[in-house]
Amino acid sequence: MSAVILRVAAIALLVAGCKSTTPLVAANENGFAVYTASQSAATIPCDTRPVQLNVNRTELRLTGPCRFVRLTGEHNDVYVELAPGGSIEITGSHNDVTWRQLQPGPEPALVDRGESNTYHHDET
Repeated sequence: MSAVILRVAAIALLVAGCKSTTPLVAANENGFAVYTASQSAATIPCDTRPVQLNVNRTELRLTGPCRFVRLTGEHNDVYVELAPGGSIEITGSHNDVTWRQLQPGPEPALVDRGESNTYHHDET
């Protein structure tokens, strides 16, 4: 009996750490493309709308050029391809955001209104 309990516990731990790769679909709210997800990994193409990410524990790649991205969740790893002079705003906590500007131009506005967030510049 204890061996069965251990197997069930091990499977539960493995499943809890998995990330869904189901494509995310944006809701259109007040002119924003709004994505809501938890424990997901996805690539999201930016269009002309600003993007809001209401996400937790995700690995996301936003392909650009993205003009404005707002991240409201926690414990996310997000990569953003920005338009020149674009903006990223974080209101969540414990997020790592890597950004790359696709073309020469004005530097982006990087705003952190949350806690324990980090920005990383990909200069490639």
